[in-house]
Amino acid sequence: MNFKDFKKLVCNTRTTRRFKKDITIENIELEEVLDAARVVSSAKNMQPLKYITVTDKNVVKKLASTCQWAAHLEEWKQKEDEQPSAFIIVLNDTKIDGFAMLDCGIALNNIMLGLKIKGYSSCPLASIDKELCKELFSLGEKIEPLIGIAIGIEDETIKVVDVKLDTNYYRDEIDIHCVPKRDLNDVLIGKY
Repeated sequence: MNFKDFKKLVCNTRTTRRFKKDITIENIELEEVLDAARVVSSAKNMQPLKYITVTDKNVVKKLASTCQWAAHLEEWKQKEDEQPSAFIIVLNDTKIDGFAMLDCGIALNNIMLGLKIKGYSSCPLASIDKELCKELFSLGEKIEPLIGIAIGIEDETIKVVDVKLDTNYYRDEIDIHCVPKRDLNDVLIGKY
């Protein structure tokens, strides 16, 4: 893969909140992505992250219906037929002394890119119901849910736009999900 292809992959890996209904995702596909994510960098190489894959439609529905979707879109609520087809739950094993949130960011980025290569879109959710996860998956006291990653096939158009007033995402007049991003000149503040 050359850099141009890599940048295209990164630019097309957007957070999706509307998914096509009646899509089946096999557990093996999620396991393949996690097998790649497990070897990415880890602070102090402590590897405190654990994962749960969720493809059971009833469990996916429970998780999706308790999430907070698109906080900036106050007028919009995810409909049942827009819910994801699967989830990956990212967990912190607190028995392991590490920097779980740093590791989570590194792993999340690679998981999202891997899913996109497989033809899936995703949405990382800090708003996953952590108490529900503990109950559903019988998590011990040393395993803490960090985030949920909703997975499916996107059913919306998403485009990156220039920042005008602020960086809040929005839906335009034809319902395209617009994601404002700062210009390179605004984020690159020095060259020495």
